Amino acid sequence: MLTIVAAVLAAATLGLAWLTGGVGGFLVVVAAAGVGWWVFGRRARRQPVRAVAFGALPALIVWTLVSILVAVVPDNGDRVASRLATWARDHRLGAVIDQLEAWTYSEPPSATPATDLAVTPVTPAPTTSTTTPAPTTTLDDATTTSGEPTTTLPPAPAPPATLTPVIEPALDGEGQWTVVATAAGEPAMWATGYRPIADVGGIVATMVVLDQTHLRTALFNGSEMPGGGGWTRGNRVPAVLQPALIAAMNGGFRFDHMKGGYVTEGRVMKPLREGDATLAIDAQGVLSMGQLGRDIIDDGSWVSLRQNLELIVDDGRSRVDEAVANGVWWGADHGNAVYVKRSAVCTIADGRIAYVMAAMVDAHQLAETLIAMGCVMAMQMDINVDWPTFMTYTHTADGAAEPHWVDERMSGNPRRYLDGSSKEFFAFFDPARVTPDALPLLS
Repeated sequence: MLTIVAAVLAAATLGLAWLTGGVGGFLVVVAAAGVGWWVFGRRARRQPVRAVAFGALPALIVWTLVSILVAVVPDNGDRVASRLATWARDHRLGAVIDQLEAWTYSEPPSATPATDLAVTPVTPAPTTSTTTPAPTTTLDDATTTSGEPTTTLPPAPAPPATLTPVIEPALDGEGQWTVVATAAGEPAMWATGYRPIADVGGIVATMVVLDQTHLRTALFNGSEMPGGGGWTRGNRVPAVLQPALIAAMNGGFRFDHMKGGYVTEGRVMKPLREGDATLAIDAQGVLSMGQLGRDIIDDGSWVSLRQNLELIVDDGRSRVDEAVANGVWWGADHGNAVYVKRSAVCTIADGRIAYVMAAMVDAHQLAETLIAMGCVMAMQMDINVDWPTFMTYTHTADGAAEPHWVDERMSGNPRRYLDGSSKEFFAFFDPARVTPDALPLLS
C-alpha cells in the first residue's frame, strides 16, 4: 500500500512540476528524483518509487517556494495577495484561482439601501496653463463687417445632466456632479456617486465623466501586461509628464482572459478581433470607444487599440446574455454568480466618455447600473479587488503628481501609475501643461 501511495505521490509531484514550472521545473524535479533514487534506493532497493517520491517532493517544494518568492517579493505596485494570484495564473493555476474567487465572491449585494456613497472627489486647485486654448472659427460669424476673419474660444465644457435618484430619500450629493479635474483652466472631469438599482439598494456606483475639449489620453504599458521592453510609454508616468497629469484609470483583462487584441506604438501584442469592444486613441490623444469594425475602424491611423470582451451595453440595452451565448465569460465566472468590484468605460447620451466602478455586482447588475447611469454603449474593463482604479492628481510646488482615489473602495498602491504598474493603464493629461520636450512621449 505504501508503495502505491508513493507512486501516486511521485506521479502527482512530476505532474505539478510540469504544470507550474514548465520544462525547467520538470527537469529539476526529475533530477531530484534521480538523486533520491541514488541516495535512498541503494538502501531500499525494493522501494524505489518511495525513493523517487522522497527526492522529487522536496525539490518541488523548494522550486515552488523560490518561484513564488521571485514573483511576490519585488514590489510591482500590487498587493502581495494580488502578486500571489498573478503567480498562480502565470503558472497554469488560473482555474484554481477562478474557483477560489467564485467561492469567495458568491454573496449577492444587499437589498437594503446603502447609507453612504463611496465617491471621494478632490476638487482640483486652480492652475495656470502654459498656453491658451486654440480659438475656433464660428460658422455664423466667420467674418466681421470689414471682411476680417473673427474667432471665438470654444464654450466652457458643461457638466453632465444630473442623475435622478431611484431610491428615496436620496443621499447627499447623489447623482450630482463635482469637478474633479481641470484642463486648460476649465472643467475636464466630473464625478458622482449613485445607487442605481431600486430593489438592490446595497449597490453603489461611482461615475467619472470626461470632457475631451482640453484633454489628451495615452496608453501606458505594464511591466507584466503586456510586458516586454522598449516602450516609449512604459509602466509609469515619467516625471517630465507629471505636471500635466490629471487622472489615470485601469485597463482591461489579462490576455489569457479575453479573445480580443492589444495594439500600441506600432506593435501588435495580441491580434485584434472584429466585433469586440475596443478603446481607441488617435494621433491627437482623443479617446474613443465602440465595437471594432462598426464604430472603430482599424485603418492604421490609431496610436493605441485595447480590446476587452464584447460590448456589455449597446444601444442602451444589456448584452450580457447575448455575449455569454457567444462564449464570453464576464470574469472567468463560467456560469457562476460572482459579485465583485467591476469597472467599465461607456459613452453617455451627449457623446462623452465615462468611467464607472460598481461593487459588489455580477455582470448583469453592472449592465443594469451602466444603463441606469445613462450609458448608451459600454465595455467592461478590469474587475476584482485591486484592479478597478481611477485616480485624480494634484501637484506639489515642483510639479510632482500626488494621487487621490475617486472612490474610497479602490485599493492597492495609489502610486502604482507613478512608481510602476504591472498592468497597462490609461492616463489623461492637460496638453496646455505638456512641455515641448515631453510631447513626443504622447505621440
